[in-house]
Amino acid sequence: MRISELADQVGVPVSTIRYYERIGLLAEPARTGSGYREYDTDATTQLLFVTRARRLGLTCDQVVELLPIWGGNNCTSTHDEIERLIDDKKAEIASRIAELTTFAAQLDSVRQILESTPPPHTCQTDLNCCVPTGSAGFIPIEGLTASLH
Repeated sequence: MRISELADQVGVPVSTIRYYERIGLLAEPARTGSGYREYDTDATTQLLFVTRARRLGLTCDQVVELLPIWGGNNCTSTHDEIERLIDDKKAEIASRIAELTTFAAQLDSVRQILESTPPPHTCQTDLNCCVPTGSAGFIPIEGLTASLH
């Protein structure tokens, strides 16, 4: 089948298939004499595996590591590894939630400082009049956003 048929069958854009080929999640398919990609049912199965793993939140690198474990038919080992990866992902999410909760509390603190102090007519040199630093241990936005990626 052609790339557009594969994309329709699995429910992904053609660009995703090309990207997965570029990064090694899908093998380069055979080509017709005129240069069109030609996929077989193994490619459909592998693309379905990759797509479902990505929808679970697994990174491309994690999926690359899973592919040899799965090998097209090793369900038991793959099942166990996906359970482990899901547990890791849930721990990562819990950590992010804790960071965001702390950050939200810090923003509330800064908001209270702003609401309790009327602004002066001109800014102070330390800018605490309009952009206060908040409580000790404030998580800088750069650090928070870096941890979210």
